[in-house]
Amino acid sequence: MKIVNVNTVIDRDKLSPLQWLVFALGFLVFFCDGLDTGIIGFIAPSLLDDWGITKPELAPVVSAALIGMSIGAIISGPLADKFGRKKVIITTTITFSIFTILCGFASSTQELTIYRFLTGIGLGAAMPNISTIVSEYMPLKRKAFLTGLAGCGFMLGISCGGVLSAYLLESLGWAKVIIIGGALPLLLVVALIFALPESTQYLIKANENAKAQKILEKIQGYAFTDPVTLKLAQAELKNDESPVKQVLGKHLWSSSMLWLCCFMSLLVFYLLTSWMPTILKTAGFTTQQFSLIAAIFPFGGVIGATVMGWYMDKLNPTIVIKYSYLIAFILFIVAGFVSSNVLFLGITIFLIGAMLAGAQSSLLPLSALTYPSSCRAVGVSWMHGIGRIGAIIGAFFGALIFTFNLELSGLFYILAIPTFISFIALSLKVLREKSKVNAQTKVEEIA
Repeated sequence: MKIVNVNTVIDRDKLSPLQWLVFALGFLVFFCDGLDTGIIGFIAPSLLDDWGITKPELAPVVSAALIGMSIGAIISGPLADKFGRKKVIITTTITFSIFTILCGFASSTQELTIYRFLTGIGLGAAMPNISTIVSEYMPLKRKAFLTGLAGCGFMLGISCGGVLSAYLLESLGWAKVIIIGGALPLLLVVALIFALPESTQYLIKANENAKAQKILEKIQGYAFTDPVTLKLAQAELKNDESPVKQVLGKHLWSSSMLWLCCFMSLLVFYLLTSWMPTILKTAGFTTQQFSLIAAIFPFGGVIGATVMGWYMDKLNPTIVIKYSYLIAFILFIVAGFVSSNVLFLGITIFLIGAMLAGAQSSLLPLSALTYPSSCRAVGVSWMHGIGRIGAIIGAFFGALIFTFNLELSGLFYILAIPTFISFIALSLKVLREKSKVNAQTKVEEIA
């Protein structure tokens, strides 16, 4: 009986049609996730005027989805390792789609808060799992780049939410805009059900070798002529320890640094995406102006994540992302100095998006590369879930900004601090990895 290494089939020089399909579906899930995540920030100014409520009263609505996303991300990892990536992705996409639509029919902040919380559970659970399955289908040489490129769909989704709001908000109203945003993922669900394959690594560990073999035959374009035994790479072999024990044991240091980095990064990211339109409106911008300017930030992330993904496959991926946070820190200081100039501010916000939002998007493929498949779903989703706590704090802090009467420049100086902490966290991760490599080299030299 012939032994076939799964990675040998997947690590092709040229992607097969099935691998491109997984990439495309992953990109679209990310896009819908970003659209329904960011849409609340763009409709917030219109919602404030329509309901006649204060900005602090809107804070629970803005942060409710983020709380749900944290919970969804944390619980989805173990569920995906038990029931499969595909089932979790489909179920959660349906969840955030339906509850986003229901948001358009809400008649009070309490009702809208509940719908956004349930939307958040679906949003938070879908993203780390689609990132995991995309990474498991991409060849090793281009894994970081292609996984990161698929993740750009999230930033593009947020940007499209801004464009959608800019041109439809005044004519249709906030309710119809959010309903449109919620209806799009339902169309995608049909494609996911019939076209998205399950992770081959998951199938093999679940002893469903026949299904895994059919998928691998589709990737290589022909059937195996002899009976085969499918084998995972040594790092991917089934581990007797539970995924949770692996993440909190062998991978604890890397996990801790990823959690800290993601926490600080999402604090800044969601403060800006949730409140920037309202902040800019308060500063005197028109609806079209603040929607388009706010959309520049995540769109910069699309460019940044694409470039970073390419370099992550060529260089140490952690080092690439850590220096992106350092540049973002410097850019926040620059933004404080140019905040009174609309043109320079717009350019700086775009560059911050390229560095900060690009790095944030790249954390998903970085975490997928950090963990073996035996605990990958838990590792990626827990980083995402714990990071979401930072997003919640960012959303609440955004509401408090208006009570502090901070100038725009002061806000940028404050946001530079957590950005620098993200740089420090990844720097510590790199130092630990280097010390492990040096220790291993010494052991080999002695042997």
